[in-house]
Amino acid sequence: MLTRESLARTAAVLCTGAVAALAPIALAAPASAAILPVACSEAALQNAINTANSTPGSDTLNLAPGCTYRLTTELPAITSPIVINGNEDTITRVSGTFRILTVNGGNLTLVGATLTNGDATGSSVQNGAGGAIVVTGNGSLTLLGDLIARNHANFGGGISVFGGSRAQVNGSAFTGNTAAVNGGGIASDGNTTVNASNLSGNTAGNVGGAIASTGTLTVNGSTLINNSAPNGGGGLANGVTAQPGGTATVTASVISGNSAAGANPGGIYNNGGTVNLRATVVIRNTPSNCLNSPSPVPGCFG
Repeated sequence: MLTRESLARTAAVLCTGAVAALAPIALAAPASAAILPVACSEAALQNAINTANSTPGSDTLNLAPGCTYRLTTELPAITSPIVINGNEDTITRVSGTFRILTVNGGNLTLVGATLTNGDATGSSVQNGAGGAIVVTGNGSLTLLGDLIARNHANFGGGISVFGGSRAQVNGSAFTGNTAAVNGGGIASDGNTTVNASNLSGNTAGNVGGAIASTGTLTVNGSTLINNSAPNGGGGLANGVTAQPGGTATVTASVISGNSAAGANPGGIYNNGGTVNLRATVVIRNTPSNCLNSPSPVPGCFG
């Protein structure tokens, strides 16, 4: 499993490449864009998001190093382009019932942060979806070296991506997240890419312990290990019980040690969609890797 230190190193490499690639764009950014230091308090974080939302440029929020941001109320929804440099900080819910971050038509890049204890069942936007983060309103999310741990929702215990929205998960870890229905770690109806990341110990009440997708899913160089969902796809569900899957392409990854109940496959559950496995190992899932999936999973055995 990725350690917090290895995540930080991965994020640093990814961020270096991203900054180099985006340098020409940064030079051309509008004058209204700002870099905002965020003091170590809930109110300061709320105010910083509101300030960034009010400007047309892409603003950067630098969290205070060594801080744990303890939330008692829901943070403002992100409706503009915002970068949050986490500085290895934690953002956590300590009372009330709400998710940690909402992206509603905005564009969020989150770097080097831990999001924990979110509960979307009390959130005002897309209630019940995305325990740590929801992406909706044609918004977009990029995670770089983040830890998404012990969050809860009905759909997408870690994050939920709605149709028309996008998410890219890079060098991050999802662990201990729970969904009452689908997608313990990630639930996506949109376009989601997972690169060099680890999803382990996540649980769904229906299908997709690690990931449940009905849109377009791409997984590269990642591990889906020791997740569970009783009705199939402890590792991956391409499609859910009432809705067929889209296209899932999994490359150079490992799906192992995941579980389901009864005869349903613990590794990959495919309901009416297309699953492409490329140089990927699907092994030691319970009671099977892909056997008895509603639709075949080419290249998956046992």
